[in-house]
Amino acid sequence: MKVRELGEDALIAAFAEIYQARAGVLVGIGDDGAVVELRSQRQVITTDIASDGVHFNRVWSHPVDVGAKIAIANLADVYAMGALPRYFTVALACSGDEEVDDLLEIARGIETMARAHGVSIVGGDVVAADQLMISITALGEIQSPVLRSGAKVGDHIFVTQLPGKSLGGLLLLSKGLANIDSVAARMFQRPDFRPEALVDFGFTRMSALMDVSDGLISDLAKIASSSNVGINLDFDEAILSELRELAERAGSTALELFLKSGEEHSFIVVIPQDGLAQVPNEWIRIGVATSGGGITLRGAQLPLSATSWHWQ
Repeated sequence: MKVRELGEDALIAAFAEIYQARAGVLVGIGDDGAVVELRSQRQVITTDIASDGVHFNRVWSHPVDVGAKIAIANLADVYAMGALPRYFTVALACSGDEEVDDLLEIARGIETMARAHGVSIVGGDVVAADQLMISITALGEIQSPVLRSGAKVGDHIFVTQLPGKSLGGLLLLSKGLANIDSVAARMFQRPDFRPEALVDFGFTRMSALMDVSDGLISDLAKIASSSNVGINLDFDEAILSELRELAERAGSTALELFLKSGEEHSFIVVIPQDGLAQVPNEWIRIGVATSGGGITLRGAQLPLSATSWHWQ
């Protein structure tokens, strides 16, 4: 059944059956606005819009994974501020020609990730548009924000997970070298999102923090610019070994996948010298903040012609 055959009210009612309210929701979906309880005096609010054919491609992903990945992008932004996510609102624009089952699967993907992180979806909107677009506004509770601008010279730079596989999967899909159910495409379709170690480590131990979404190099440059520092990358080349076969298949290099990939939604964590003893073993040290500007690789210019992957 197409969306235009079901109608807006029935579609919203179907979404309301999927999205579940959790602790703290006094008034949820069904009124003019939501009423929620907050446990801190400060909140983080962030919004992302994802557009079909630009931020996601339904030919390359199952609808439930589209929803999960969009939710992950919003969760990552909240965690990247040093906050804990609590509430989502979800707005949908569609042409009416979409299959109702596809949109409900997208909603289930969003709800799956919301449930995993204790988030309640408390409202949203549905409007007509020329193409499918999904917007999520996320609200999180915070004590003291961790900003991009806090890095200091001598701080150590870590990533919480190895970037590269998402871009590798995207390249394979875009070149027709993988299909929707291939293992290589999985990290592109739905990242293995693991922010729990950030919370366990403690936001107050970090100088700066950022979600990697536009590509590692692109996002490192944002930290460097905001903090008025340089970043010299001096990671162990051995970390790239698990990317080499994927890179060869995708017509790239392991270094390029590592530096340009971002949609795994790992985190860049900047830690002062006195916090190194508590760093989780799985985090990967990739460099150090320096007094110069820009990004260098072992003191030399990066051997890449572009800084990140962008949709065409």
